Amino acid sequence: MDGWSRSRFRHRVVRRVDIRHHHSSHRQLLTIESAALAPKRPVEAMIVPASRPVQWLREVMGLAGAIGSPLIALCSRRVSAREVADLGNELGVMAVAIDVTSTAEVRPPMTCDDFLADTLFERTSDVSRKRNLGLLLGRMAGYNRVLFVDDDVHGVSQSDARSACGLLDRFDAVGLENAGFPDNSVVCHVRREVGSRQGQFVGVGGLAVSPRRTRSFFPKIYNQDWFFLIGESQPPRVAMTGTMVQRKYDPFVDPDRARSEELGDCLAEGLYWLLDHHLPLDVADTGHWRDFLHRRIRFIDDLLGRLNHHFVGEALQKRLRALEVAKQTCSLIEPEFCVEYLDSWRADLVLWRQSINDLPTGLGIDRALEHLGLSSVAHRSGA
Repeated sequence: MDGWSRSRFRHRVVRRVDIRHHHSSHRQLLTIESAALAPKRPVEAMIVPASRPVQWLREVMGLAGAIGSPLIALCSRRVSAREVADLGNELGVMAVAIDVTSTAEVRPPMTCDDFLADTLFERTSDVSRKRNLGLLLGRMAGYNRVLFVDDDVHGVSQSDARSACGLLDRFDAVGLENAGFPDNSVVCHVRREVGSRQGQFVGVGGLAVSPRRTRSFFPKIYNQDWFFLIGESQPPRVAMTGTMVQRKYDPFVDPDRARSEELGDCLAEGLYWLLDHHLPLDVADTGHWRDFLHRRIRFIDDLLGRLNHHFVGEALQKRLRALEVAKQTCSLIEPEFCVEYLDSWRADLVLWRQSINDLPTGLGIDRALEHLGLSSVAHRSGA
């Protein structure tokens, strides 16, 4: 991990934050840039981890066609690579789609992912695998500016896409501001619903990065994009510009969502808590995590105590169940476990950087697929 010191924080403006139990926003870590004034650069590829029905990709594929960018879709679950290629043919867009479900693991084994396997904190989502594969393909193809877009995001303009990629000359990553349904954890959704201010950070739902330059990866954990950003630089050199729209979903439909989010939410919030106070992450020892987890429990208890004033009936019960699951999960997280996970993640960053340094670059997308042994599970439109 990059060496850095407290001196890097000395000239940053200190902003007031809620320091009792929870930081409602980390936007002070971002640089807000005007999309109208930002330089415009070509989007060399749009990368979409796809799992929903293929029609969810219609708008983002239209955007790719409008800006002359290939769309690279990493497919599993409810969509196949063949369906994406067929949609590309229908719309006249160059699309390269890969069936991730049938691919071999192409990245080095991540010990931080194995660390959570077969535990209460394991996540079943394959989205981190897709995003890492997107980074590898982009690096080997020779892309300097790509835009990650999730398949439940829409409303990205051509101008904003080019502005985000243009700002990569100055930043490690550039996120689009979410103007749609808030993309927070279950616990933070409740905080907003009971009338407290709750912000959003940038996320990989709409994020411009340089695969050739970045040296970070997405761990298999909730808030993986937060880890990706601080794996690149601490504090992260990230800008926000333009807008996207997150489609509405029900965060309370399944109480298990709170379980699967809690460890990643605690770890990410606990690390960014330190960055908010201009402290280096190496102070995140067992003492820090013991204090932070205690504050987290008090934070959830405060939300539980306020729900009755805002909800009744089934709506109340769904939120009570979600918060109780989050609290129970949090109570099972040991400070030592947090330290061990982060040590494993740091070791994986070193391994990831070593492995990508050995990859050939400038191959173009077809030869990159061939080099990774993915040609047999890839489909492309005829555009």
